[in-house]
Amino acid sequence: MHSLSANAQVVNKVVAVVNDEVITQQDVDQLLAVMYAQHVQAYVGDELLQKMEELKKDILKRIIEDKLILSRARELRINVTEGEILDKLDSIKRDFPSEEEFYNTLQTQGITIANLKERYRDQILMRKVVNLEVRSRVDVVPSEISEYYEKHREEFKQDEKYRVRHIFIKASDDVGFELAKVEITDIHDRLEAGQDFGTLARQHSQGPNKERGGDMGYIARGEMLEDLDAAIFSLKSGEFSGPIKTQIGYHIVKVEDVKHSGYFSLDNAKKDIEDMLFKKKLQEKLGDWLAELKASAYISIK
Repeated sequence: MHSLSANAQVVNKVVAVVNDEVITQQDVDQLLAVMYAQHVQAYVGDELLQKMEELKKDILKRIIEDKLILSRARELRINVTEGEILDKLDSIKRDFPSEEEFYNTLQTQGITIANLKERYRDQILMRKVVNLEVRSRVDVVPSEISEYYEKHREEFKQDEKYRVRHIFIKASDDVGFELAKVEITDIHDRLEAGQDFGTLARQHSQGPNKERGGDMGYIARGEMLEDLDAAIFSLKSGEFSGPIKTQIGYHIVKVEDVKHSGYFSLDNAKKDIEDMLFKKKLQEKLGDWLAELKASAYISIK
């Protein structure tokens, strides 16, 4: 009996106090379980683990901020309807392959529909109060959009194309991939030591353009495998990538030159600029607003 009681005390230990509300370790664990249920269909494997680790880092800060925002919502007498909560619950259910898998996930995480509905009520309340107190006060005027466009013209290049060289070592099974990894690593080390990319491509590449020193000519976004595309368009002229693994083998790419056919007009870029500036202003105002809530609250972290 004594050990059970000690266990309960550990689980329910107080981790923080916000005004007259106590936050326990159980509150933290339950919120993480609910967040897992919300993210388990959007992320898989290592990506899901990474996402949950990120959430764990700031979980106490988030709970404290949630308490402050919900307290403000009560002051403003903001309400949430049962219909709004059920709509949110249905949207999460639809992300799962079946209703059975949805309920199995809840059971595995030790949470109930009531836990989820409580979290969704809080999320909707917080969104409403942020919309009222912060979002409604954010504005982007036309002069800010045109000023950003003029100062950041390089972001609006049109039909940008990169001239690319490519070294490819193919593989089709586990052993092949291990051997290809050894070979591509050796080639990358030689490139780092200053050896010529074209020469190494002619000597080692198994791609169709090896005789041209791996020269693929000019390519636009979306013409290559997704992982190669992402690597190519993150490089500057003269830079080469590290080894890139795809389903067909290992690759190294180098950008020889970059060209574009002009710039998107202000009219074409206006909506993207407005959205970006709005988000930036919203984040700044939200930070200031939360700082004000914290300054007028009693917060104690144990």
